[in-house]
Amino acid sequence: MITIFGTTYFTIGAGLVVLVLAAPFLFWFSRWLWRPNVEGRPRRVRWLAIGGTTLGLLLLAAVGLFWDVYLIGQRAKELCRETGLVVYRTAPAKSFVGSTDIRSWSKDGFEFVESAIDGKLYRIDLVNENEVRREIPRFESTHELSRSLGHPANDDNYTNRHFMILAYKVTERSTGQPLGILSTATIENGWLDRFVIGRLGFVADPHVCGKDSSGNVVTGNAHTRIRELVARTLTH
Repeated sequence: MITIFGTTYFTIGAGLVVLVLAAPFLFWFSRWLWRPNVEGRPRRVRWLAIGGTTLGLLLLAAVGLFWDVYLIGQRAKELCRETGLVVYRTAPAKSFVGSTDIRSWSKDGFEFVESAIDGKLYRIDLVNENEVRREIPRFESTHELSRSLGHPANDDNYTNRHFMILAYKVTERSTGQPLGILSTATIENGWLDRFVIGRLGFVADPHVCGKDSSGNVVTGNAHTRIRELVARTLTH
């Protein structure tokens, strides 16, 4: 990632490598292009013509290599501001639907959690430090933690297809009303980065942006986590 004038551009730098490798060829090409026209001119005129042409070709190549990175960076600047944690209200709860990790959630005061696994409903308790799963006919919990994943609005737009909005929501099961929403955005690399990574046989994790607990836009793993969403909406 490169930040220039407050805008973050999400790239692994493959385009910069290509420009460096292409520079000698473009210089040679500029000399070949101008040779019939400036061969007999003074040295200053020759090098100005060749240098100016080389620079122009490099700028043209940079636009072609980085144009989608530029568009993605500008769109990310908008979308990342729309992420973060929003809390509408709180509610008392001793459990919730949407997780199987009772060992972790018990540390936050939850008595049990519930989840659907392979089409069956389970209640997961912690008994004498042992996880106990029990099949149940229906969920007892009044609230649910759920996840949704999708493109931003107007996903026919080329730039928007490089983004996925991941949203976690705590809702009241009886009414479907949300208590809070936590959202982050995943951001793909540009076409050249994806091409190079694919040809090398690697898989690159997408970039992630969100907001920290102070409401600042951050990239990487510093954004607000699910635990804070649950802690801020479900009380004991």
